[in-house]
Amino acid sequence: MTNQLPSSPKWSSSSKRLIVLILFGLAMLGIYRLRQLLLPFIMALIVAYLIEPVVNFLEARTPLKRIWAIVVVYLVIIAALVSIPVSAIPPIVTQVNNFLNNTPKYLVQLGEFLQEPITVSEEIEIPIDQLALNQAYNTISQNIIALLQNVGSQTLTLFGSVASATISTVGWTVVVLFLSFYMVKDHTQLFQSLLDLIPPSYHNDVIQLSNQIGITWNAFLRGQLLLCLAVGLIVLVMALVIGLPNALVLALIASVAELIPTLGPVIAAIPAVLIAFFQGQGSWLGSMMSPFWFAMLVAGLYGVIYQTENYVLVPRIMGHHLRLHPLVVILAALAGASVAGFLGIL
Repeated sequence: MTNQLPSSPKWSSSSKRLIVLILFGLAMLGIYRLRQLLLPFIMALIVAYLIEPVVNFLEARTPLKRIWAIVVVYLVIIAALVSIPVSAIPPIVTQVNNFLNNTPKYLVQLGEFLQEPITVSEEIEIPIDQLALNQAYNTISQNIIALLQNVGSQTLTLFGSVASATISTVGWTVVVLFLSFYMVKDHTQLFQSLLDLIPPSYHNDVIQLSNQIGITWNAFLRGQLLLCLAVGLIVLVMALVIGLPNALVLALIASVAELIPTLGPVIAAIPAVLIAFFQGQGSWLGSMMSPFWFAMLVAGLYGVIYQTENYVLVPRIMGHHLRLHPLVVILAALAGASVAGFLGIL
């Protein structure tokens, strides 16, 4: 005759709530302690989502097996990650050196500009408080010169910081690629392992939910990449038409900044406005107006580009990929505007 163990006493509702709160607190503590690993994991998940359709296409349309399709895709990614910095660093260094060498000239131009009132037309001039502007100009000039001298005196320290940041970035990039590689390679096994943790009666619901989330995320990411490409091309054409220097760099900045919510358009516009003000006289259009008004023109063009994006490109591209009517996307933008103004639209 076997002795049966006594059954465990039932937990009260308050005990269950307490246990849930404790487990939730421990989970939040674990997430906080491992917060540095969350970003690489999320980035790897995004990379895996982007690569998965390409791998599936190669596997279906070519004789390559899945593992070799993944290897081919990652070799292309690694080649791009290596070639882009190698080709981009020399011109960037040249541009930075030119900017630093011409900074005193730019300060002189700024001082000369501040000595004159803003002329709207022959009959209308906006007077300027010269004393306040001169004081601000002197302060800014002294700070910029001190900053440049400090940078020059700490070149080795700055180089060490840049080298350390570069090594760290390369290391995290390798981690992201490594994680995403196994996410794509073993996604079926990983999903099955997660599915085994869920009661069998909920398996169909979880599978359907996972499929819908995957479809929606892939559609969103593809739409976002198309927006980046479209905005970059528009900025490139605009800069080439008006003769704005460094058109390709500005287009690249606009494409990357498109990934940044809210602040992306501002980040993209600032270097363009500065280039228009300081180097605009080399442009055929900039030579026909003062640096101030050429910079204002460029700022206005960027505003038009991003408003066109918000009300034309986003509804069409995101609406198409997410299967939403453009009117729904526009209403969502208007709802954001009513809550947070211009930032809500973005």
